[in-house]
Amino acid sequence: MAQLDLVIENGRIIDPEAKTIEQRTLGISKGKLIRVSTDEPIEARERIDATGCYISPGWIDSHVHVFKDGTEPGFAADLALIPMGVTAAIDGGSSGTGNWASFKREIVDRSIIPIFYSVNVSRSGQITEFYPENVDPAAYDVEALRTIFMEDAEHARGLKLRYGAEVVAGFSDNVLDKALALADELGCSITVHVTNPPCPMEEIVEKMRPGDLLCHIYQGKGSTIIDDDGQVKRAVFEARERGVYFDSADARINHCYHVIRPAIKGGFLPDIISTDMTKNGLFHNMCWGLPVVLSKWLNLGVSLLDVIAACTVNPAAIHRLSDGIGTWKEQARANLTIFRVEKHPFHLQNRMGESFDGTQMILPQVTIINGIVRWKSLSFPF
Repeated sequence: MAQLDLVIENGRIIDPEAKTIEQRTLGISKGKLIRVSTDEPIEARERIDATGCYISPGWIDSHVHVFKDGTEPGFAADLALIPMGVTAAIDGGSSGTGNWASFKREIVDRSIIPIFYSVNVSRSGQITEFYPENVDPAAYDVEALRTIFMEDAEHARGLKLRYGAEVVAGFSDNVLDKALALADELGCSITVHVTNPPCPMEEIVEKMRPGDLLCHIYQGKGSTIIDDDGQVKRAVFEARERGVYFDSADARINHCYHVIRPAIKGGFLPDIISTDMTKNGLFHNMCWGLPVVLSKWLNLGVSLLDVIAACTVNPAAIHRLSDGIGTWKEQARANLTIFRVEKHPFHLQNRMGESFDGTQMILPQVTIINGIVRWKSLSFPF
């Protein structure tokens, strides 16, 4: 065997597709995952001893706002996310047709982390948290959207609509219908924000198409996914059976424990766990970042395998990410996250006034992107 660039030994490999955790050796060559055999000596330029750690496909934060300097909520993706174990991110509609070129040039093309994105139906995108974007269907720029999806098919993953009562106020009551028709015309999926919806939640989920995504699905303002008897609404399960996907996108205000707990009890787990992180949520105890959000769901009783699937293979498949991102496929892009699970008390408080206390923390140790170690914790052996 030719000399490898990197070998990682003695770690417990989490395979969320096979639903297994086993100890084996990983090889990386030219930025790709390589199958190796330990029946003979392995030559490598660099070795990592991952004793006591888990190794998973690189984590994906599937809902962030990283249009730094182009929007008020945007933060620096590489600086914030790489130390959090994140190896790919999906921006949740920060840009629209009016500022997409700047977002693509300054953020997507310049980041170490692969940045994918949803394009906001609003021409201006989500430029501030102080007032809503204009989602008037009369202002859609269909041809500009079509150009974006043609010119950047690798990174543009679909449309984004914030369908909150405060966002659609003043427009006709067919904003969602028009946005879905737009997605049909463009041949793409749509991610719909459902915090504080302007109508019953079941009316929204019944309209969604296979492949579409609802984010903030455990929100607690207005109509929710829980009925008056404390059960997950049947329409929500029917949407999942139809091929609609659900993202936690917790953020500071878009999750609610009196919705999360009965949903878990009723068997309704998120397909994706993400943060909806903005500059104002970074490192604060309302959200902090992906390791803390993942830890919260682990402490709520979701298995480690399911938690890791929700930030690796699931978002990779749902958002159709390229190069084997989020998987263990041979010759996949070598994006890996090495982490520990340790006793580590933590406290969270959301903007709904609810508190949460956890006892186990998922702690990133090493972040590898395209086969290169991009970050290593000081607690990890040199």
